[in-house]
Amino acid sequence: PKELPVVMIMAGGKGERFWPRSRTNSPKQLQKVYSNKTLLRETIDRALTITTLDRIFIGTNASLKNEILKKDPKFPSNNFIIEPEGKN
Repeated sequence: PKELPVVMIMAGGKGERFWPRSRTNSPKQLQKVYSNKTLLRETIDRALTITTLDRIFIGTNASLKNEILKKDPKFPSNNFIIEPEGKN
């Protein structure tokens, strides 16, 4: 059987590009824009059409990891790749 793909979702940032709606403490990834789901959850749901939750990883910073887990507690806490500092 063919192995399922691994999906990496980039979800870092400081909340500056979606201003005024997005802020550091409420970045665009955690905003509900198109539905009652956050943009990040919509992306995870799209990824689930081609792989399983254990093969989805989120690249973000440490503070956003905690916020993401508050909004989406079922996401595997080990599936985060934490950036040590923002580099644009």
